[in-house]
Amino acid sequence: MVVVAIVAILAAVVIPNWTREGRNKKYDPEISAMFTEISVKEDQYKMEQGNGAYLAAAQCPGAPVPAGADWNAACNSVAGWSSINVNATESKIMCTYEVQAGCAGATCTVAAAPAVPGGFTAAPATLAGAWFFIVATCDMDANGGTMAKFLMSSWDTKQQQQNYGS
Repeated sequence: MVVVAIVAILAAVVIPNWTREGRNKKYDPEISAMFTEISVKEDQYKMEQGNGAYLAAAQCPGAPVPAGADWNAACNSVAGWSSINVNATESKIMCTYEVQAGCAGATCTVAAAPAVPGGFTAAPATLAGAWFFIVATCDMDANGGTMAKFLMSSWDTKQQQQNYGS
């Protein structure tokens, strides 16, 4: 009886953690790959068409889709996304992606730091040139509640996360 009780207690603790970790890990490859793809496409745009500036792109798809949304159908024709020609890294995209872009320094009218979303590390007070940051929003528990958010920027390519695993 004691052994059964111990196993039951361990199962009650381990199984929810294992389920949550498994759910989170299915999002990690998508987010990392999309951040890389978007960053590369932003750099190409800046060099080839943007005259030294990055391009902003509105949140797409409109809301996170835990079952996955077809990026090509939802986003490739949306202004901004169609210009930077992002190719989805998965056939179904579960998170939304948004790009904010701007510039600083001599070629721009405002030399203020970009306003990153709350909870993430702030940008430097001034930047020497054009900048962008990408925000991914994911409904990792598929309940429409607290969303996990991820951020990567041109001034700090380390991926930041917020509410991950909540």
